[in-house]
Amino acid sequence: MNTRRAVTPKMFFTSISVVSLGGFVGTIIRDVLMKLQPAANQSTWVSHIPWVLAAINLSGIYLATRLLVGPLRDNHFDNPMRLLLITGLLGGYTSYSAIFVTLSGIWHLSVPAAFLTFSCLFVLSLFSGWLGLKGARE
Repeated sequence: MNTRRAVTPKMFFTSISVVSLGGFVGTIIRDVLMKLQPAANQSTWVSHIPWVLAAINLSGIYLATRLLVGPLRDNHFDNPMRLLLITGLLGGYTSYSAIFVTLSGIWHLSVPAAFLTFSCLFVLSLFSGWLGLKGARE
């Protein structure tokens, strides 16, 4: 089965537009929510944990999984709704690079704390994806 399709200029422009729109909205939502994170106290590594960003990323994983195994399951990867919601909105909403920047700050305070934070976030990410899969199957 050949899944390759020729991309017309209209399809290309539509794809770029919906990903950009979704990414813009997702980034704005993340930025507004990130303002809820209290400033880090320099004396303790726990205050450096990006609690709000962790919640954003976990909810993004859950939503993406739920959409991809639910309403968007049968959509081709270049479907405009899939591009808008998954690639654009949730791509802009979540930020794993910011998690790793924060982890590097924790690393300079305590290496074991950085490993603990990373491990907990990794396990919670897997759990969030599992919940999305489980919820979509019910």
